[in-house]
Amino acid sequence: MPIYHKLGNTPSKRHTQFQKPDCGLYYEQLYGTIGFDGMASLIYHIHRPKQVIEILESQGLRPKSANSHNMMRRKFIGFGVEPKDDFLESKVPMMFNKNCFIGVVAPKQS
Repeated sequence: MPIYHKLGNTPSKRHTQFQKPDCGLYYEQLYGTIGFDGMASLIYHIHRPKQVIEILESQGLRPKSANSHNMMRRKFIGFGVEPKDDFLESKVPMMFNKNCFIGVVAPKQS
């Protein structure tokens, strides 16, 4: 059975035209992690949501371990990371395993 939670103004029915007070329309976005199956959020925007224009080639983001199976104390200096232009390239792994990734990111731009 679905669980509905509302915040702010919403239309009486879903997936219909929802007018703004200034005679424009709100933009509807259905956001879920499994497509049209499972839990999802129906979001109404004042401006158009971001749109994917181009998908570039994928990058391998799995970190490489310098010492595997080695337990020792470490000192992590996160503020000493050099900022980079690209968000993905600025990721610096501190600790990771197959289930978890803990690190810092230092992008020059948001």
